Amino acid sequence: MKFHLVLFIFMLLFFSACEKLVVLHPENSEQKLSVEAIFSDFPVASYVRITKSKGIYEPITNHEQITDADVKIIDLTTNDTITLSYDINTENYKPAVAGIENHTCRLDIMAQGHHLTATNTMTGKVNLNGIISVPTADDPDLYYLKMKFDDPPAQEDYYLIIMQPQDPASGLESRFSVMSDMTYNRSSQTLSITDEFFHKNEDWIVFFFHIDRKNFNYFKVIHRAMKSLVNGAHPFYGLSLGNPQSTIDGAQTLGYFITSPVTVSPIRIGN
Repeated sequence: MKFHLVLFIFMLLFFSACEKLVVLHPENSEQKLSVEAIFSDFPVASYVRITKSKGIYEPITNHEQITDADVKIIDLTTNDTITLSYDINTENYKPAVAGIENHTCRLDIMAQGHHLTATNTMTGKVNLNGIISVPTADDPDLYYLKMKFDDPPAQEDYYLIIMQPQDPASGLESRFSVMSDMTYNRSSQTLSITDEFFHKNEDWIVFFFHIDRKNFNYFKVIHRAMKSLVNGAHPFYGLSLGNPQSTIDGAQTLGYFITSPVTVSPIRIGN
């Protein structure tokens, strides 16, 4: 016992004597412009948000917003240009018109001397026919969601589900899930979201998007990191699980541009 105690004290002294300054150089820690953009067939669900990322030692909330950018969406199918205006209430740039299925659109942004672009073709609409809340086996007050819809059988499809509390003052935080149809149950026509849980009598609004593969990959990395790291993860830094591949083109830029129809549905958990 004495031998082990002496050895332990020696090791402490050894590592103390060898202590040196460790400087972290995390991937992607330099400041970037972050673009979050969705253009749908429902203008209320469409938005562009432009912010600046933060350093690795800064809080991950309250990012500086860019409110004076020149933001356009160009419909390359019709050659129409849609100018987005900044809405101080939503803190987003908003379009006044709806996107059109199968049209190819280019997002064009001039922000603080940076030219940012992204091009995407709007997917076909997949209607959400209903949402079912199902109690978990371990806790009858804890529920997961089943999305009921007709998934196109010809190819692999990808879905982004954004869940927002109906009452912003409820204390509930918005969340999202992203899934492929590899786990779609064709007999019941449902896709289960088993990575997000809800409590009985909570009121939510669900936005159901049919997205493309490259944006699916982007959100999958972000979602996996959020679920794997304690207290979530900062979306602008290098992660041990891999960095998200931005779908926005531009130097020092990270973000996504989704062009998708949307179905919006309210749900009260447990009903």
